[in-house]
Amino acid sequence: MKKMLCLLASVALLQGCAVKTNNEAPPPPQVNKNIGMANPADVYCTKMGGTLNARQNAQGQYSTCTLPNGEEIDSWALFRRDHPVTK
Repeated sequence: MKKMLCLLASVALLQGCAVKTNNEAPPPPQVNKNIGMANPADVYCTKMGGTLNARQNAQGQYSTCTLPNGEEIDSWALFRRDHPVTK
């Protein structure tokens, strides 16, 4: 009887080891989805009649705006110059 009980316990243990489980993680959320919003500084540049210029330096990418009078200025500098923060 003890041999039969040990045999059944061994079979049960081996059966438990053979069960497949789905341990796959869910796929990661998608990144870099466009939010549908334009850069306000670039929009302001074109609204002023300027031309956007893509630039790159050691810190990364940025854009400048060439205004109709020939002045070239960083797009955000132009935006902040013409839209000062008031307190």
